[in-house]
Amino acid sequence: MKKKIYIEDMQIYASVGVYDHEKKSKQKILINLEIYLNDNHKILNDKLKNVTDYGVFRNIILNVLKNRHYNLIEKMTQDICKKILEINSVEKIKIKVTKLSAFKDCKVSFELSNF
Repeated sequence: MKKKIYIEDMQIYASVGVYDHEKKSKQKILINLEIYLNDNHKILNDKLKNVTDYGVFRNIILNVLKNRHYNLIEKMTQDICKKILEINSVEKIKIKVTKLSAFKDCKVSFELSNF
């Protein structure tokens, strides 16, 4: 049986962009994760120690974005992905990062997946 964790519509302010106005202030981005856990990950009972704590993924995102400016959402997405894949129970990941205010008439997203 496959196990997945979803982090959906995480809204966070990040320093990202190549334009001067983007470098001056953080902008709200949206992050969505789909994480497949490996088969070794068993749910034995109703204890947090027996599962992968989804709060860890949220903290990884916060730590990657903390005190750092990214020119490109592609690099930001790659760095988040690399850190999450360091967790032993993670088998596959799909991450989508969306800049909500890149343009007045649309959102812009980048998605990275290893499946």
